[in-house]
Amino acid sequence: MSRSKSKHEWLFCGILGAQALIILAIEAFILAEWQLWVHPNVIQITPSYIVPVDSAIMFFACIYVFFLALDAVHHRNNVLLLAICVSNACALVFSVMLYRNMEVLVNEMPRQRDALNHPLVDQDRNIWTLIQGFQLACPIFIGLCTLATWASAFQLQKQYAWVIYRSVQGDSETKSRYMNYEIYLVLVKVAAFFIICFVLQYGLVDVHYEEPEFGLTMALMPATFLLMILGVYVVRFERKWPMGFVIFCYLAMIAYLLSRIIILYGHGFRALTAGKDMMLLFAITGLVLLVLTFICSIRCYLNFGHGLKAIITGKSETIRDSHNFHSIGGNAPFPVESTKRRLSLV
Repeated sequence: MSRSKSKHEWLFCGILGAQALIILAIEAFILAEWQLWVHPNVIQITPSYIVPVDSAIMFFACIYVFFLALDAVHHRNNVLLLAICVSNACALVFSVMLYRNMEVLVNEMPRQRDALNHPLVDQDRNIWTLIQGFQLACPIFIGLCTLATWASAFQLQKQYAWVIYRSVQGDSETKSRYMNYEIYLVLVKVAAFFIICFVLQYGLVDVHYEEPEFGLTMALMPATFLLMILGVYVVRFERKWPMGFVIFCYLAMIAYLLSRIIILYGHGFRALTAGKDMMLLFAITGLVLLVLTFICSIRCYLNFGHGLKAIITGKSETIRDSHNFHSIGGNAPFPVESTKRRLSLV
């Protein structure tokens, strides 16, 4: 029997759901105006892909955070609540960067020409006057939602802290292992988001369909998603050999991101790309999260066989029983056995 959601849980998920819908509407309008402004020959230059890709990332970020919120409420994960608040703050920073980059592109695109000296955009339209307000509305609205989610998450944190304490029965060592498990789950899910965003931007804007690197780069998106699912499964059910494979994949992803960061900071052809600052933001953040995920995965591996599996796999029942409150009517009789024990002298 599923429990009913509290008002703070409904509020937390409702704020992020409304944010996703509003951002979708705003980004759809900006993208539609952009497509009406540019000419078909705009595909001859790489910066023409920046606006569609960035709009997709912005919407994906809001949708992903919303589903993380549903996951946090379902599993009552305190660590994930904090990660959601931080991730939404990162989305705020990204939206501010989008405003700045869009202003630069709108000012530069009218001066660009193709190989036949034809303009790339409709020079009779001043698109910035149409989209500036909407572009500015994104960071403002995300900022307000971020403040609201922090306040709501604070209330939920107090509610879930007691649930976690009951699920581990107050044992400090078990609580430490359990918190490492929850931190690992959060890092896996959040790191996957930043890696996918980096791969999407790096593959479409920088690599720009150059094979075989483009195909290999874009294949990392489904691979990252599958690795996230596998990483959660093997830790939950304490599968040692698959966990070793997962840890090896984390090392491979760390090496890949580190190599891309070095290339983007270098002086080669790949370093001369539009949207480089955003790519580095996603790559560096994803690298830091992956290193932390690698460390937590080793700790989780060492915790296998120490009784945590029973708590994790039976967590829903334990928490549900500890979270529900039952009232006793005024005429309800006391249990007979309990009365005997209370009155007995032996």
